[in-house]
Amino acid sequence: MQLLKFLFLFNPFFILSTTLYSQWTQISSSPPNSINDIVESSSILYLGHSSNGVYKSTDSTATWQQINNGLNTNQAKSVYQVLGLGETLYAATVDGIYKSTNGGDNWIKKSNGITIGPGALYEYTESIFENNNDLFTGAWNGIYRSTDGSENWILTNISGEGILAKSFTEHNGILFAARENINDPGAYKSTDGGITWIGLTGPFYSAITFFSEPTKFWMGSINGVWLSTDDGISWEHRSNGLSLDPYNSSIIRTNGNLITSLKFGGSGMFRSSDEGLNWEDFSEGLPFLNSVEKLIIYSDKIIAATSDGLWARDTSEIVTFNEIQNKIMPDAYELYQNHPNPFNPSTRIKFTLPVDSHVKIDLYSTLGEKVDELTNSDYSIGSHEINFDASKLSNGIYYYKINAKGIDGSSFTSTKKMILLK
Repeated sequence: MQLLKFLFLFNPFFILSTTLYSQWTQISSSPPNSINDIVESSSILYLGHSSNGVYKSTDSTATWQQINNGLNTNQAKSVYQVLGLGETLYAATVDGIYKSTNGGDNWIKKSNGITIGPGALYEYTESIFENNNDLFTGAWNGIYRSTDGSENWILTNISGEGILAKSFTEHNGILFAARENINDPGAYKSTDGGITWIGLTGPFYSAITFFSEPTKFWMGSINGVWLSTDDGISWEHRSNGLSLDPYNSSIIRTNGNLITSLKFGGSGMFRSSDEGLNWEDFSEGLPFLNSVEKLIIYSDKIIAATSDGLWARDTSEIVTFNEIQNKIMPDAYELYQNHPNPFNPSTRIKFTLPVDSHVKIDLYSTLGEKVDELTNSDYSIGSHEINFDASKLSNGIYYYKINAKGIDGSSFTSTKKMILLK
């Protein structure tokens, strides 16, 4: 361990030099202007453009070909999302759902049953999603379901004006759909395969996107990133370090880090190495972008579909000197005194881990009663810091206790006192 420390401290430039000039670069072949979606299907990349229809690339973004035969109106060429199922493609457009059975060479409108509804001039099908052979779309006037490959669409129990459900995601057998509009509810979920839906309301306001992992369900919303570990029943705000007014439009994971994009006024890219507890700016090389709609990992690159074409960055650039240092330096567990202390109403708690560990930190009253759970999550080796907001607690002395269990079988407990003075 000491030898490794010496090597990294002796020649930090070797590591820093690999990341000093790392940044996002625009893909030169990219179609111009606003791209709403990018998706891979059978090793082919497809783009949904806001005004120029659908594009495909068969040579890893080197060239792009427009495939718009059958998308005959400006509204049909305004594509929100593309779904690829082998040679079968679907395009969700302002003019409804279009389908191709030959890789995009020809498109046929497949919107039977989808009505325009009050307050709209077109269908405005903002999404297309497949689950267990059923298709779903969020249109202007409701959530629709098709059980016959888009030949016919049936309106579910969700209807009205300006529904525009999007970012359909399956998580542990439950279907979720976001609703970016600043309305109530801010999202929907279904526990019966999409036959019926209920609205979700909560501290997250309106959802924009979801990211599903086996034990973690992430939401990007119009007020930052949220995490649920109980399948969307409760949500924890994890947005420390993001820009003001964070509209989180996409979330992915690579090399153990979470990557999220922000659009509108808080435009930028951010990453987190501690499960969203803290975020750092990851926007080097990017201009101000009004919109970043989609992030994907493709061929060892992060590719972003934006209001100014496609931008990319190597996934190898995720690991920086600081992260390597954090992983090497700690050789013992440590729980630090919160700062500031006394505090009102928020304070920060730092801890270090010598190995990847599951960490639980609980807050107790002077009577030994548990009053809050500050974190209960997996953390990587290194230093971590969490922010605790005690706005809902009364003045007094509290104790915070850490229980850490390392993947190597080690364990650690420690308790410290904090004072809340309002």
